[in-house]
Amino acid sequence: MSRTSFHIRQAAFGAAAAMVLVVGSASTACADSPPKVDRSFPTAAPDYPAAAQTAGEQGDVLVDVYVNASGKPRKFKIHQSSGFPDLDNSAAQAVANWRFVPAVQNGDNTSAWTTVKIHFELPHPEPAAAAPAAQH
Repeated sequence: MSRTSFHIRQAAFGAAAAMVLVVGSASTACADSPPKVDRSFPTAAPDYPAAAQTAGEQGDVLVDVYVNASGKPRKFKIHQSSGFPDLDNSAAQAVANWRFVPAVQNGDNTSAWTTVKIHFELPHPEPAAAAPAAQH
């Protein structure tokens, strides 16, 4: 699986954020191309579980997705775990509900695998503001 072009989407969840990275090869019109997220459909960002945030869990999940010729995900598997099952499950559930532009091979839509990277990151604390000096 080639990993040469990247499409990034970032979404905020309250104070926490998850970043989505679709990994695939570069494509041109009428050329063979891998499946990719279809931005003309709503792409719900993965939930960042509150318990995971409280526990300080963060990391990257690589989800392999098998996309059929109609652009629907039919299979998925965790290619690389974040190390936290709740984050892995959240990433897989989100990707399973997305729509994709199907792969193209020899000018025809076809089923193929692609990889989606989900990045879970806790918010960075804001620096404390300096207290104003007391006036006498």
